Amino acid sequence: MEVIIHRGTHQIGGCATEYRTKNTRIFIDFGAELDSENAKPFDIEGVTKGKTNCDAVFFTHYHGDHMGLLDTINKDIPLYMGVASKGIAKILNDRLSKAPDIKSYDVDRIESIKTFEVAKMVVIGDIKITPYMVDHSAYDAYMFKIEADGKSVLHTGDFRTHGFRGKGVKATLEKYVKKVDVLVCEGTTLNRTEAKCETENDLKNRIKAVIEQNKYVFVVCSSTNIDRLAGICSVIPRGKYCICDKYQLSVIEYIREYAGDKSSLYKFDKALYYSENLDEKMNDKGFCMFVRCGNPEHKRIMERYKDKNPVVIYSMWKGYLEQENIKEFLDGYKKFDMHTSGHADSNAIKMVIDTVKPEVVIPMHTEVPEAFLELVGDDKVLLPTDNEVVEVKYE
Repeated sequence: MEVIIHRGTHQIGGCATEYRTKNTRIFIDFGAELDSENAKPFDIEGVTKGKTNCDAVFFTHYHGDHMGLLDTINKDIPLYMGVASKGIAKILNDRLSKAPDIKSYDVDRIESIKTFEVAKMVVIGDIKITPYMVDHSAYDAYMFKIEADGKSVLHTGDFRTHGFRGKGVKATLEKYVKKVDVLVCEGTTLNRTEAKCETENDLKNRIKAVIEQNKYVFVVCSSTNIDRLAGICSVIPRGKYCICDKYQLSVIEYIREYAGDKSSLYKFDKALYYSENLDEKMNDKGFCMFVRCGNPEHKRIMERYKDKNPVVIYSMWKGYLEQENIKEFLDGYKKFDMHTSGHADSNAIKMVIDTVKPEVVIPMHTEVPEAFLELVGDDKVLLPTDNEVVEVKYE
């Protein structure tokens, strides 16, 4: 078996990794670059152009930097992802299709995606792929154990252990994945100074305090960061309204239907769609309202409360604050920066390495692959460049 990281050895996002044997060729993720304005053309013979020579593409989750180039993949190549991940991708795509300046996916291509089940092996030719759910800022995200030619690789995708479902990662590795020959592991946060990320639970409690201390609260966070939405909804006090728009509510209703009976966290009992007949009640009782920077109606509502001491909880990556539209949207409001990463910190990465005991670790989804040398040691880390072929031959 051979591994080729076509993109992702020295950058975050835009991932595409090939696993192949003499008879079978699959890909894990086919993502768009985060910097879309300066993105370079990305073509692979047999996958996006020429006669098809690819047996399947598996997506770890629905974020654009992992599935954003979906439409460039030849239409006769089967695509796979998790059930809920596909469901959320469809809802997101429906919203994007209504935005004049944003490209959406081909609806038929999204519909054609096959779904897999947790821990149920999928066999493509002579390659076995087993998906295991991980904790991430995208709901229903997966790592994959890939087996072929008597060798095994764990491809982590994006993961973390400091979220609500984070404890399950180690348990899954110990019970199901066990030892592998090679670990292909994300290292998104390794260029940051903090060795440990704040837990989603601790963040939820800090947000709770702000909501309790302020009558009118607006929240800026990703509408598909399900655990963040769920955590915030769960701490809104009785009597205070939890308000969202139609798109946000469609995501919430999907998760409520899919997972509400599995965990009380995903019941979203308080979430209401905003309508003008709620204005008087919101003004009287107070509220926590999820807002989106591109929604002019949200901006108008915020302006109505500007002289009533509202606060804004900004719960996304700080880098987005450099964008002019977000700066303008938040200008003039008291703002609380309250966010934690959707990616593994160095402690979590070390835990994975110690648990699956690989012979070799290959970093990806990172700007500092050399940081793995400090975590693991020079003798166990391989630092390939994009498109370099790595043979899985380790004992």
